[in-house]
Amino acid sequence: MDAVNLLSESYIGIPSMCNATAKSVDSIGLNSDHILRKAIRHQLRNRFDPQRCDEFFMQLNDQMAPEWLDVILEDIDWRRTFYELLEKHPNCVFLNFAILRIAEAGHDKEIAKLRTASTYVKVYNLILNDALSDLTTKDNVEFDDELPSLVRVCCEREDTYLYVQILLRRLADEYGATPFTRLRRELELAAKKKGNMAIVDVIHTHISDAPVELSKTIKSIMNSPNITPGDLVALKRFYASEQPPAARHLCDYDLIIKMLAALYVPQHGALLRQDLVDDVTFLVAYATTMNDTKPRSEQEGDIHKVQLVLRDLYTSLVNKTEVGSITGAMKYIISAIRFPIGSMGVLMWIEYMAMHTAYFETYFRTKETPVLLLILDEIASRHQLQQPIVFSLIQRCIKHKTDVFAPEIQLALQRTWVDRMLYLVQLNYTIPVLKYFGGPGRELDDSLIVHFVKKLLRMAQAPYSSLFIRHMIAIVEPLVENLALIKDVQQLAIHFFEQALDGEENLTEAEQHKIKQIIEQCK
Repeated sequence: MDAVNLLSESYIGIPSMCNATAKSVDSIGLNSDHILRKAIRHQLRNRFDPQRCDEFFMQLNDQMAPEWLDVILEDIDWRRTFYELLEKHPNCVFLNFAILRIAEAGHDKEIAKLRTASTYVKVYNLILNDALSDLTTKDNVEFDDELPSLVRVCCEREDTYLYVQILLRRLADEYGATPFTRLRRELELAAKKKGNMAIVDVIHTHISDAPVELSKTIKSIMNSPNITPGDLVALKRFYASEQPPAARHLCDYDLIIKMLAALYVPQHGALLRQDLVDDVTFLVAYATTMNDTKPRSEQEGDIHKVQLVLRDLYTSLVNKTEVGSITGAMKYIISAIRFPIGSMGVLMWIEYMAMHTAYFETYFRTKETPVLLLILDEIASRHQLQQPIVFSLIQRCIKHKTDVFAPEIQLALQRTWVDRMLYLVQLNYTIPVLKYFGGPGRELDDSLIVHFVKKLLRMAQAPYSSLFIRHMIAIVEPLVENLALIKDVQQLAIHFFEQALDGEENLTEAEQHKIKQIIEQCK
């Protein structure tokens, strides 16, 4: 009897309880198999211990897969569970082995969609190939959205970062460096943010074909708070010689931005020394004009023309930044913004003027658009690839406040910045602006968001894309109570959402419900 009692008291009977529960679930018309699978997957995701799994896996003879592993990997639900676990534990040896078995079983397409760094080269190549191939169909905005996923694949570990950078270098040698320049730079920035400064510098130096002394000079410039005359002279000496290195070594975005800042953004209230201006303008002009596939003699005229424009712009602005005036400089600004590199310099100068001088305090009038902002519009119109830079500048400046302005004047100035965003929408730079007002822009005063919505709905015309409608829901939903008090905006919003309901079939039930609620609350 003691033995019977002990056995009965210690018996838990989880399988029997599962079977009893499943029968009960089936009896009321539900799918017990689906529910139990979901529950087990949930428990597995929450309680999975990669260290214990790896210890078990390493005890197996020759790392042969246990029979049960191949059986469960035949089921797509369990394969998805392994994918989710690998995203969470990318360094788990057991999970990586399981993913390899899945690949060997012919499920390559499933694995290619993962966005993690497998320890098995065969699996990692599938994932990396899919990630890079997917980027070829993206525009600039979509590229920025996909970038975090790619960074996770490439920068998870030092070995994957090294592997990818060497691969990109070989692709650049075969197909030309330009398409891969930004990708390599983005990965370097991401790796540095993770604290891997040393390995990034070492790999960059070793996979570059630049002369060692040139690399050291550029590195010295980038690591110094300010550009020193010695480094500047040494750098110019390389490219002023009869046999200069390839221009691509000089055509580094961060290096060019630093040189432009030295020209057009005063450090401690002073611009660059006059005797160094020629050197900096020459280097910037060379980097952005020289084409290594053509003879230098054919391009010297173009280089000199760009250098002259940059130098004239510097001369015209040198005494303007402290007093916050642009009188007499417009001729040179207009000339400079014809060139992308000139407009980049003007953008940096405009931000300095807006944030660190008394330009707006002196010249802002509520019924006039400041000239600086008109210049922004012109740059955004002329140079499509600089629209993201213009937008970032606006986002920083719109938050800048001064103690001189009364609150209503400050709001009037902010409205002029909002109008610049609306102009970007007119130039088809739409989704990033909508994302801003549905996200970080919520910090702005509600009157500014209402102003944006009013002007945007007057510009917009049906038919509307589902993406546009979703962003508008996110922007308008928090404002419904305010819109009910402003009749003209209220009517615009009702008309827009009624059209959205009638003309868009791709909206989810939840989105349609939200639209109906917005319409009812507006009325």
